[in-house]
Amino acid sequence: MPLRVALVGMGRIGRVHLQALSGAQNAEVIGVFDLNSQLARERAEAAHIQRVFSSWQEILDDPDVQCVGVLLPHDIHEQYAVEALHAGKHVVCEKPLAPTLPECERMLAAAQRSGKRLFPVHNRVYSAGVAKMREILHQDGIGEVFLAQTAGFEAPPTVQTWLATPRGGGGVLMSQAVHPMYVLRWLLGDVARVSCLFGDRKVVDMTAEDHAVVLLKFLSGVAAEMTCTFGIAHGPLDHSITLHGTDGYLNLTRAGLQAISPRLFGDTDQHAVSLPQEDNGVAFRHMWEDYARGMLEDVATRQTAEDGLRAVEIVQAAYRANASGCTVDLPPRRGS
Repeated sequence: MPLRVALVGMGRIGRVHLQALSGAQNAEVIGVFDLNSQLARERAEAAHIQRVFSSWQEILDDPDVQCVGVLLPHDIHEQYAVEALHAGKHVVCEKPLAPTLPECERMLAAAQRSGKRLFPVHNRVYSAGVAKMREILHQDGIGEVFLAQTAGFEAPPTVQTWLATPRGGGGVLMSQAVHPMYVLRWLLGDVARVSCLFGDRKVVDMTAEDHAVVLLKFLSGVAAEMTCTFGIAHGPLDHSITLHGTDGYLNLTRAGLQAISPRLFGDTDQHAVSLPQEDNGVAFRHMWEDYARGMLEDVATRQTAEDGLRAVEIVQAAYRANASGCTVDLPPRRGS
């Protein structure tokens, strides 16, 4: 039997999750809810979902709901996730898990008390390109990685009203850069030190930061530079990850994955790495299928609630580094 899911929050990302779950092999949406009931009905009708819940409490009280997808502004993630966990539901929560570490920690504690699973929406580790990068690293395809670079270039229309505030959206670091942060952590391991600066010139009408540069040092010694902005009015809009190794490099963009790897290709030319042709929604589907398997079969998954917390920890360290002008050391983790 597939995992029975109720989705809460039918904004733009809600539509993405509906599409992803429509193709999932082991999970299905049995109903949706949004405070905007008209929007909820429209989304449900478009996705051929029969049920629109009349209230949040109705979801909590429904024994048929096994899992709740929390697809809401960041500052109310904790409230909805904890209430769902206490009601005996598993939770898949949009990134970031919550705006602050104490909120994340309370969410993880609620999951532990309830015996239910909590997962972050870390969809990009389920993309074919990122998975292939990890595979090549495990094959020692580019030697020892010593430098990583990421770029997130988005246009001002990306910023919705709720996204423009420090609590609701958290700025470009919490809303956008958290993606490459959790991806780099999955590829390269835990982060040891964080530096960050914001530019003084605002280019987007938002109270939170609209552009930032972050420097990371990993426990392995790898250095990383991350550039992120919502302010690209003209020019290429893209997300990229570049890894430089002692014997090659990998560069992932929306156009595909490029590699230089004498060990894999026998030369020093740049090669396009073959990837499945898939849209962004496929990664969400793979994520839901992995999480559903974890919930239904109580098995390990590619990402966990702990990974969600660690991503927020890096973001918060970046905020502290920008405010203080100092590098922030992250506490060592068990097993590090």
